[in-house]
Amino acid sequence: MKKEMKKGVNLKVNSRTVSLSKRSMPSSLRSQVTVFVIIAVILVAVGGVALFVNGDSNRPNDSNFFSQANAKPELSNVRSSILSCRDFSVKESLNNIGVQGGYSDKPSKSLDLGWTFIPYYYLEGKYVLPDRTYIEKELGKEIDNTFTKCINDLTFEGFVIDKKTSKTKATIKRSEVDVKIDMPISIKQGESVFALEMEDAPVILNSSLFEIIEIAEYITMSHKNDSKMICVTCVADMAEERNVYVNSFDLMNNSVLYVISENHTSDEPYSFEFLNIYPAPELINISIPVVPSAPVAG
Repeated sequence: MKKEMKKGVNLKVNSRTVSLSKRSMPSSLRSQVTVFVIIAVILVAVGGVALFVNGDSNRPNDSNFFSQANAKPELSNVRSSILSCRDFSVKESLNNIGVQGGYSDKPSKSLDLGWTFIPYYYLEGKYVLPDRTYIEKELGKEIDNTFTKCINDLTFEGFVIDKKTSKTKATIKRSEVDVKIDMPISIKQGESVFALEMEDAPVILNSSLFEIIEIAEYITMSHKNDSKMICVTCVADMAEERNVYVNSFDLMNNSVLYVISENHTSDEPYSFEFLNIYPAPELINISIPVVPSAPVAG
C-alpha cells in the first residue's frame, strides 16, 4: 500500500507499535542537524572510550596471532595496546561511517557542518547514494586512517613499533560486519624483531548496517516511481523485520534528514544518517495519512 508522505514525518517502528507523526523543527538548518549529530557523536565517543578500556573483547584467533611472542612476557603490554587500537579503530570507524551516511571521505553532494558532514542520497531528481560495495571500501579506508593514527600514538620504553601501510578489507554481511586489517607490524627490542600480521587477527562485530543500507536504498530509490509518494507500510514492515527505527526530519530548503537507528547490537545506539532534497513543486498538496498504532499484545 502506497501512501503520500510529506517531509517532516517521524516513522518509528518496533515489534508492537507503528506510529506516524509530524516533527516540528527549528528554523535554522545548521542548528537542526548539528544538535542531532552532536548527540550521535557523543554516543560514538563514549562507546570508543569504553571499548578502549575493555581492551581484549571480541578477539578471535588472538592466541595464534601472538604465539611467536609468548616467550617474551614483556611484550604483553605492547600486545594489549595494539589490539586495543584495533578494536577501538573498528568500532569508532563503524560509528563514523553511520553518522556520515556510509562515507569516509566527504562526497561533493553533502551538507558540510565543519566538523562532520551528512551526504545527500537524492538531490532534486538525481540519485547519488553509494551502494554496499562502495560503503565497504569507505569503511575500510576509515579503519585504516583511525588505526594508523592510534598506532602512531603508541610509545613504549625499549620498544620500537614499525608498521607498513594498512589495507583493510571490510565486509558488510547480514547482522554482522567482518574486518580484516592488513598491516604488517614489527616490534623491535634491541636486536630482536617480532613480526606481527594483523591479517591473522580479524574482527567480527554484530551490526545491523547491512539491514540499514537496505532500507536507505529502498526509501531513496522508491522516488523513481513517484517522488511525492512513499510506501509507508513497506518501510514500516522492513524496519520491524530488521528491528530498526526509521525517522525523518523536515529541514529547510526542501531537505529531509533520514535517520535509521538500532539499539540491540551493542551497548550504545547506532545511527545511520543521510539527506534527500526535493524540488519545491513536489511539496505542494501532499497530505499525511494517519497511521494508527498497532494493538499492544496482551
